[in-house]
Amino acid sequence: MTGAQRVFLILAGLLGASAVALAALGTHAFSDLLVGPAAARFDIALRLHLAHAPALLALALAMSRLRPRWWSAACALMVLGLLLFCGGLYLAALGIGEWLLPMVPFGGSMLILAWMVLTLATMPSLDPRRTRPPG
Repeated sequence: MTGAQRVFLILAGLLGASAVALAALGTHAFSDLLVGPAAARFDIALRLHLAHAPALLALALAMSRLRPRWWSAACALMVLGLLLFCGGLYLAALGIGEWLLPMVPFGGSMLILAWMVLTLATMPSLDPRRTRPPG
């Protein structure tokens, strides 16, 4: 296992644990704060957080099947996208980060780009190791 793979596996575990913890906090500790638009923001952030933590885990485990640059880019984009998108929405929902809302679309774009990079990374036509048949 490489150092980068270990880092992304650890991040996947931390993201998964924090998603479950935030689900519990949102239901219990923050229930009075999360009404109207705040509840919608928190819910969207939580759904994407819960979906992308296992996606990052799978991506980290797939390292050996993908080219290193593509793999690194997809992992990094997914982590940064989660931080900007979900983090911005969580903080705005709790009323302590409204100023972060303009950054949320950049985080969403990073998540989309992470999935596109992953898609490109699996396309055999982009693999320089693949040899073409003569003729």
